[in-house]
Amino acid sequence: MKVVRFRSTLFAVAMIISFAAMSQAAESKTEQASRTSLRAHIGVNVARGLLHSADPEERLRGVERAASSATPQAVWLLAQVATTSARATQSDPRALIALARALSRFTDYESARTALFAIVSNKHALDRSGETGDLLVEMARQIAALAIAQSGVDRALKQLYDVAKVVDAGQNAAILALLAAPPHNPEFFGNLHEPSLLPTPPTIVMLAKLGDKRAIEVLELLAGVGEISQQAEALVALAELGDKGAIALARAVATSREARLRSAAAEVFVILSDPERFKATVRLIEDDATVANGVRLAERVSSPDITKALAERAASHPAQSIRVSCIYALGRSPDPGAATVLATLATPTTDPELAYARALALARSPAPNAGALIVAMAKKPLHDEGALGLRAYIVRALASGDRNPPVDRMLSGLSRSADGQARAIGTFASIALFNASIESALGDSDARVRRAAIMGSFARPPSRSIERALLARWSTETDSITRQLLAVGLLGGDPDRVLTTRSLIDRAQSGGADMALAAYALARRANEPFERNVQALLTNRDPVLRAHTARGLGASKLPDASGRLATAYAYETDASVRRAIVAALVERTMDASSPSRKATLEMAARLDPDGPTRQTAQRALKHGPGTDRKGREGAPAVREVAWLHITNANGTRPDSTYVGSVVRGDGFAVPTAFDDDGFAIITGLLPGDSRLVLATRLPSSEGELR
Repeated sequence: MKVVRFRSTLFAVAMIISFAAMSQAAESKTEQASRTSLRAHIGVNVARGLLHSADPEERLRGVERAASSATPQAVWLLAQVATTSARATQSDPRALIALARALSRFTDYESARTALFAIVSNKHALDRSGETGDLLVEMARQIAALAIAQSGVDRALKQLYDVAKVVDAGQNAAILALLAAPPHNPEFFGNLHEPSLLPTPPTIVMLAKLGDKRAIEVLELLAGVGEISQQAEALVALAELGDKGAIALARAVATSREARLRSAAAEVFVILSDPERFKATVRLIEDDATVANGVRLAERVSSPDITKALAERAASHPAQSIRVSCIYALGRSPDPGAATVLATLATPTTDPELAYARALALARSPAPNAGALIVAMAKKPLHDEGALGLRAYIVRALASGDRNPPVDRMLSGLSRSADGQARAIGTFASIALFNASIESALGDSDARVRRAAIMGSFARPPSRSIERALLARWSTETDSITRQLLAVGLLGGDPDRVLTTRSLIDRAQSGGADMALAAYALARRANEPFERNVQALLTNRDPVLRAHTARGLGASKLPDASGRLATAYAYETDASVRRAIVAALVERTMDASSPSRKATLEMAARLDPDGPTRQTAQRALKHGPGTDRKGREGAPAVREVAWLHITNANGTRPDSTYVGSVVRGDGFAVPTAFDDDGFAIITGLLPGDSRLVLATRLPSSEGELR
């Protein structure tokens, strides 16, 4: 018994000690919670004061302080600022972006979602924001809409769809978000019993892009009872969703008095490959009210009757733009008759613009006789059609490999001509097509030939030896335009430091066609003595300069490069610059653990309005640093060619040499010069949209490349 009692006593003592320990632990947790609660309370109070400050920078810090505390009180405060109070904050575009990003972390709170909707529809910031501010406001809307779409809350997605259906401030942002994060709720697409709530034309286009066949029922209703614009868009959307029922609906309106419905019906027939597509396209081309839509469809469908209709319009339509469009449509046709028609149209002496258009169309034509027709042009005297024909031959050879030995020999002979312009054409072809040495051509006495040699080198795969040859010529080159073209050697970043840093700074500030690549090379070698120059370029008004500086920083040894890039990303409105910044951060393998790098990539992966930027960031987070570089190294080299023509305002050949840069699909700006006749053949283009930007010393111009 004593033993038992003794054990009981020990047990009792152990229990007392245990309860005492639990009591102390509970007291410790209570004190800790109290301290945490106190810190959070103080943090929210500090954030409240900052959010109502007259200083924009303090308001931004207030948003950050509230978001970092992550308490229900902080979420309520952020929501209140976005919805009911703090007009100064609502009118500050940067604060709206910061609010949208902060609230995106708390979309499980209804108050946060309500606040995000308030940002999507915000109009206060437009009162005095100006052009840049308007871009920031739209970016805030897009971020807020993306956060709502990613919340996964069906009711919120339905509300976002309602915003997308109304032509108002937030419509574009709502459509962008729904395309990025499509809904799963089958009742999302609309109430068939309330036509007033059915999609508007921009939303109908969105439904087609979503590719969700659950939208077919509501689209069929719209195609029958909607307004004219709704009917037209709904018909095309049904066809793009693969709904064969759209054919019957299209036949019902194919001869309608409404031009939009006739055009939509013809597009349905083309998309769904209905036999009626040929006659319907011809009817559109022959009708003055629908000719533009008919020509657009003729780029996707061909027949002898369509060729005949296009030929008549190309020869006689009063609008030059329609005539040019008809020529390009003929150039898309595999019909031999289309190529024959092109060969009979305007010559350089009768109409230089149309002559270029039909030469370009033949160069791109899939018709089996197009190559022979180009060869016939190329064999004519240079002052007649020969020069135009030779350029068309070069473009066709580069684009499709269609070669003709006699013309090849002719071009090779021109590279030794005594005439500088002829020698330039031959030199370009020799380097681009025949792999002739570029070094000897760079020593030619005629600047036109040296320029042609540099332009021809674009057709070669990236090569350190060619880059060295180009940069080695830079210090002795006397022609200013040729010096700008030589900067293409900076695409590799000039690791051998052939150009001095001072030269790079001067060229980056020159306003010339080489300034972007100079900024890229300068940023790559950035160090403390020159960080002010690099920072100025990173905040320059020119988005091309900002993008190239960001890419250079990604490969630099500056210890704070990731921090600089993260700061630049925060309120950057240009999608191409954000793409460059994110790509640069991905390349920063030397500081992969940098908090600013990680935070920016996470933010971009979720909330960047630009799809390619989101995807780049998502891949980096999933697969680790250097993801894009690994992908590029393993990818096949796909290279394309563009042929451009520039004229004076009256359509005549330029009276001076035009120089600019072509921003390629990968974001790099390649210096480009036009020859004496106003032509430039740009090779080595990468997949994706490219655009031409003329140097600032000349009349400003910008356009898409064909």
